[in-house]
Amino acid sequence: MAQTIATAELRARFVEAATAKFATNVPDFVALQKLVADNGGRFRNDHGAIRTADPAVRDLFVEAAAVLGLQRDLDYAFPAKKLVSFDLQVPGDDSTQFKIFVSQVDLDAFPPDVAALIREDCAEQAGAVDHAPFSALIAKAGEAGLEADETRVFIDYFVDRLMTRNGPPMKRSTLEAVATVSGEAASALALGPDFNHVTIDVLAAGYHGIEDMTAAMRDHGLSLLPEIQGAPGTRLRQTATMAATMDTPVREADGSIGSAQTEKQFVEIIERGLVERDDGTPHIFKNFLAANAEKIFGAASTRSRTPAESC
Repeated sequence: MAQTIATAELRARFVEAATAKFATNVPDFVALQKLVADNGGRFRNDHGAIRTADPAVRDLFVEAAAVLGLQRDLDYAFPAKKLVSFDLQVPGDDSTQFKIFVSQVDLDAFPPDVAALIREDCAEQAGAVDHAPFSALIAKAGEAGLEADETRVFIDYFVDRLMTRNGPPMKRSTLEAVATVSGEAASALALGPDFNHVTIDVLAAGYHGIEDMTAAMRDHGLSLLPEIQGAPGTRLRQTATMAATMDTPVREADGSIGSAQTEKQFVEIIERGLVERDDGTPHIFKNFLAANAEKIFGAASTRSRTPAESC
């Protein structure tokens, strides 16, 4: 009988593949990897994050993440951003395990006409891809595990097909309508359910604290959010680079393909602190804080623009 791949190894291979894909799109991340190496530290990806407007994609993502040993943990709400979120975690208290922060565009919070445009866009994406073979592979993983060849297929599909925007470019009119309500939701539609950010652990990177790493990043010309989220000594401190403005294909009213400017992907850095369990023993905080995350969301928010601005 062929040997199946352990869950932890599956997760490690997924993180490696998804991080490598992210690096091809985000020059700031490549620069930060070099900065960490030059500092004598090591890159540890604390978490990645996705945003999606399609509940079916969200559910399939959660099922696939379960194959990696990640389970839904806490819920978070962001009414001002029109997002509802949750984290996927490895069970237990080990804060060093890779996590995924999943945000769902809250369609009920949108004006009905804009929500209808988002649903139309999701339907176009869904109609362009058949996830049934992937779902069958997920089921097989749950029943008997995945062998080496199946693991490669699983990881490749997860990273390169599920975590992407499938189908035709979105309509410019949809992008603009959504951006007037939520820049974060507009960025989600433009990118698809790919990692909109990955996160470098400050202490693993060899810095004494987040202030030191932030200063080093600014010295190297990186543009960051104006403030660090979380006070010194608290359970969670974070900041992020500002997402670069990127050209994104869109469909014009006449059916031709144009280009719109969007902000989609950035790099976060994180410093986790101690909290106490119910029995009073300390451990490193592994979840997230909504107040921090809401400010971090601003690193990738696509504002409404006129066509002339986007061309």
